[in-house]
Amino acid sequence: MQYISTPQRLLLHNAALVTAAGRERGPLASWEALGWWPQAELIVVRDGRHWRTAWIGAPGDPARPAYDRAIDLGGQLLTPGWIDCHTHAVFAGDRSHEFTQRLAGTSYAAIAAAGGGIVHTVAATRGAGLAELVAASAPRLAEMVAWGARVVEIKTGYGLDLTTELKTLAAIGALQQQFAGQLTLVATAMPAHAIPPEYRGDPDSYVALVCDEILPALGAHAVPVAFCDVFVERGYFSVAQAERIGEAAAALGLRLKAHVDELAAIGGLDWAVARGAVSVEHLLCTDGAGVARLAASETVAVGLPLTSLFLREPLAPLRALVDAGARVALATDCNPGSAMTTNLPLALQVAVLMGRLTPPEALRAVTRTAALALAEPDGLTGRIAVGERFDATLLAASHPDELTYHFAAPPRAVPLLATADFGQNAP
Repeated sequence: MQYISTPQRLLLHNAALVTAAGRERGPLASWEALGWWPQAELIVVRDGRHWRTAWIGAPGDPARPAYDRAIDLGGQLLTPGWIDCHTHAVFAGDRSHEFTQRLAGTSYAAIAAAGGGIVHTVAATRGAGLAELVAASAPRLAEMVAWGARVVEIKTGYGLDLTTELKTLAAIGALQQQFAGQLTLVATAMPAHAIPPEYRGDPDSYVALVCDEILPALGAHAVPVAFCDVFVERGYFSVAQAERIGEAAAALGLRLKAHVDELAAIGGLDWAVARGAVSVEHLLCTDGAGVARLAASETVAVGLPLTSLFLREPLAPLRALVDAGARVALATDCNPGSAMTTNLPLALQVAVLMGRLTPPEALRAVTRTAALALAEPDGLTGRIAVGERFDATLLAASHPDELTYHFAAPPRAVPLLATADFGQNAP
C-alpha cells in the first residue's frame, strides 16, 4: 500500500463521530456521554511518523483552521481505533476436536488433564518453523483488521521453553512488519501460561526457568515486550509462584498483567491488584469483594465474553464492575482452545446482550479503557481528542446503534484509515 506523504493538514468531513473522550469509569446511558457527533469535521496534522488531532467541530464552524486537503468520509461512522487488548493470536495447530469434546460434556480442565488444552498447542507451536508460525497467524490478524481492530496485544505462551518463546516473539515482530500501517502490535511475555509437560512433576523448577532465563531473554529481544502475564489458577500457577514471576518481571522493567478468577478464585485478583497490575483478565469467578477491589484501583478489568460463550460458562460480572466504578475493557481472547475468534464487534454484542453493558459502555471498553489496559501503547489513548495521537476505525455505518444491532454481522471496517498513515484509496 502506498501512503500520502503530503499534504500535512487533512480535513476529514461528513463523518458521524464518537470520540470516546468521556469518563473512563461508571455507567454510560447515552452516546452523547461518549462524545457523539452526528455530523463532525476534524483536522488532523502530520507530526513526525504519526498524525495528531488538531481540531474537532461542527460543519460550517467559522473557527475551523486552514487545511491542505479534504477527505469526504461519506457519512460513515468514525471512532477511535479499536483495541483488542487480550489475544493469544500467534500459534500453530488446531484444536477443533477439543471443541467437539467439550460440546459432548468434557470440561476444559479434564481435557487439559488428559494432555490436551494449552500443551496440545505447545507441541504444534514448538514443531513449527518461524515462517510457518507467521503464515499460520497472519490470516487471523487480517481478519482482526477487517473487524476494525487497529491495536492488537499478542501474548507468547505456546512455547513454554526458551527457544519457542523467542520464536513466538520473533513471529510477532515479523507480523508487525507485515501489517505496518494497518495494526500496532503489543507483545506480552507469557511463559507462565501453563506448566510444560517436562516440568509437570516439578513446577517450581519451571518457575525458576521462567524467572532466570526465559523472561530475561524475552526482555532483551529486539522485538520490544511491554508486559508480563501469568495464569494464576489452580493447576497452573499459585499466588506464591506468581509472586516470584512478578518480581522477576519488575526487575526487567516489565509491567504486570494476570489471568485470574477464570476457573476458580484462588487469590490471584487480590495479589495482582496489590502488585499494581495494569490489568487482570477473565474474572468469571470474581465476587463482590473482588469487584469492589477493582473499583478502588487503577487496574483495568478485562472481560472476555466470547471465551465464556465458547466454554458455556457465565460471563464476568461486567455490569457490577461498571456500576461499581471499575475500569472495564473487552477483548476477543483469540486463542485455539477457548475462543477461536477474531471478531471484536461480536465481543461487544455478547457483552451487551449477556453482560448487560450499554452499547456506549461496550464501545468504551474496546477504545479508551482498552488503551488503558495496554498503558496507552505508543501514545494511543483510545479516544479522539485535540492534541492527542490520531488513530481511528471507520465503519460502514451511520450511527453507533448499528454496532450492536446487526448480531454476528456488525458493520465492517472500511479500509480507509490506517495506523501509520492514510491510504491513497481515500475518497
